Amino acid sequence: MTIEGDVDIRRREAAEWFARLNQRTVTTADVKGFSEWRRDPENARAFSRVEAMWDAAGALAKSPEMSALAREAAGLRPPPKRRSTTGRLLPIGAAGALALAFGATAFVWLSQQPTRYATAVGEQRTFQLEDGSRITLDTASEVAVRFNDSRRSVTLATGQAMFDVEGDPGRPFVVAAGNTRVTAVGTRFDVRRSGAGARVVLVEGRVDVRREAASDGQWTLAPGQQVTTSTDRPTVAAANLPAATSWTTGRLTFESTPIGEAVAEMNRYSRVSIELRDERISSIQISGVFNTGDVDGFVAALSDLYALRPTETDDGRIILTGPA
Repeated sequence: MTIEGDVDIRRREAAEWFARLNQRTVTTADVKGFSEWRRDPENARAFSRVEAMWDAAGALAKSPEMSALAREAAGLRPPPKRRSTTGRLLPIGAAGALALAFGATAFVWLSQQPTRYATAVGEQRTFQLEDGSRITLDTASEVAVRFNDSRRSVTLATGQAMFDVEGDPGRPFVVAAGNTRVTAVGTRFDVRRSGAGARVVLVEGRVDVRREAASDGQWTLAPGQQVTTSTDRPTVAAANLPAATSWTTGRLTFESTPIGEAVAEMNRYSRVSIELRDERISSIQISGVFNTGDVDGFVAALSDLYALRPTETDDGRIILTGPA
């Protein structure tokens, strides 16, 4: 897994430089500071992405709402007289002011959109956010992150994620997963989408879990506890932390797990799917630790232990049947 630690920091700095350089007046100190900052290739790439957002803002020009905001920002007043100012660039003209106002307004709108992180099938990645918190995404997962001065919000659209949250009492960290909201200040917890809700496992600290539109849908978890909000009557239960979090180390732990469930879990990490064609074997319980994506090793273990017969189809699927 990779850690993308300073992506958000560079993105924020690039946005700040972009806004500063597009003011009506820019100091020579700003120009020198920007040149020094941009010498870092990663910073240069971040600024290029911001410029691309500026270009994309042009597509919003036909929006009446955006045009109104731009005109309000520009004030529709005559520009100040051009005059020489020591250490400053000359002010821009009226047309440029209006264009700048529109572009800046559109840029602010675009920059307020959530930052999205995602993984492909079989991929796991760790992202460090601007506040120091980390999100580890499991296979085929996606989150949208939006921070402001009072709240840190994350939406888990699909899949599963481990959250290592930096403490900030003034800005709670809220994860939305379907109809479920998990609120934390500083803690470590795992969230997996499940039906209309989620399964929440707490590793460290404390979290409050709430199911929307349910009068009795509120729980507070202690370390080692879990709750699955997609069930008819969710209850707080003890969690097997090593098994529940082993995916973060690239392994899957099964303890008395029905083969049908184990197969479904292995299939999440590979484009080569395993299918059971014999209902007699789906309820057989297995225990073991397997590397995520190691379909061959998993199938070989089932074949050896339970005399199952694997057959590969022309399209790459593996069909498992019971002994004759």
